[in-house]
Amino acid sequence: MGVNAATHLEPTDIGEVIDAVTQARERSSALEVRGAGSVLDRLPPGDAPVLSTARLTGIVDHAPADLTVTVRAGTRLDEVRDRLAEHGQECPIEPIGEHGTTVGGRLGTALAGPRQLGAGRVRDWLLRVRFVTGAGTPATAGGVTVKDVTGFDLCRLMTGSWGTLGVITEVTLKLRPIPPHRAWYATDTPQHDLASQLYRPAAVVSTSERTHVLFEDHPDDADAQAAGAGLVPADPPVLPASARAVVDPARLAAFRADLTELDLTVAIHDQLGLCHLDGQPDALVAARAAAERHGGALLVLDPSTGLPAFGRGHAPSPLAQRVSTALDPDDVLAPWRWQR
Repeated sequence: MGVNAATHLEPTDIGEVIDAVTQARERSSALEVRGAGSVLDRLPPGDAPVLSTARLTGIVDHAPADLTVTVRAGTRLDEVRDRLAEHGQECPIEPIGEHGTTVGGRLGTALAGPRQLGAGRVRDWLLRVRFVTGAGTPATAGGVTVKDVTGFDLCRLMTGSWGTLGVITEVTLKLRPIPPHRAWYATDTPQHDLASQLYRPAAVVSTSERTHVLFEDHPDDADAQAAGAGLVPADPPVLPASARAVVDPARLAAFRADLTELDLTVAIHDQLGLCHLDGQPDALVAARAAAERHGGALLVLDPSTGLPAFGRGHAPSPLAQRVSTALDPDDVLAPWRWQR
């Protein structure tokens, strides 16, 4: 097992992951699970030793005819992208800037890319996940075909678990052909007035100045749709990166109204209820309070703000507590991460 420091473990196979978790459990200590650290390195550090999956790398299998790929959790997304592109295929869970550079990191955080409107959520592309539970037990959920899938849908449970339920070691992802054309357009028309004029855009992002639309389609169809909606070719929008807030899309209008009272730079995906934010700490604190008031949440991704990454802690539901107890009975996998 690779070790950068006494408190930084870098296993190279699932056996070493099992050993690390088992030893931590025997010592009654916790572990903080990370991928390459592109997201968690931006958050305030915890006190527990880090278990990084950054050296669990490599493409295990690519079946172009079946539109599936199996990769180890520490494999970089750009490596997977380049391999798939040789066959005209992709898995649209791309990183956002510096965020989510490994497959395991993207699944663990479930931070969706700008194409979520057209491509779906991160969990929608996950067929099978292999992981090590907090009890040190290897487990497999899902399958490489629909016929293989039985039992509880732990794949979706692991997506967005932030390493608190298990250490993801290997995943099988669904693929699709690369769209024949991809282009961004923009207009001064507000997003909510534009939606009825668009057919299956891959992304629609509004800022205080413009609405940006991404089409992934035949170039003639994209140009025709853009012309009909009054869109002009444009560069991709630059998304604020300090924080992300999400609320129910039905409550987004009220949340947006609260944000206009704050000194923030905002980019919004209306249909998703997702907002990207930049601003001073006091404005982000107010935005978090507004998001929670509307039943949502805000995640801070800029440690320089001095703010906790996650909002106020909520007592887990009885079902969530039973799931956590079943997979991590001794709280080895940093359950306090949600309060950081």
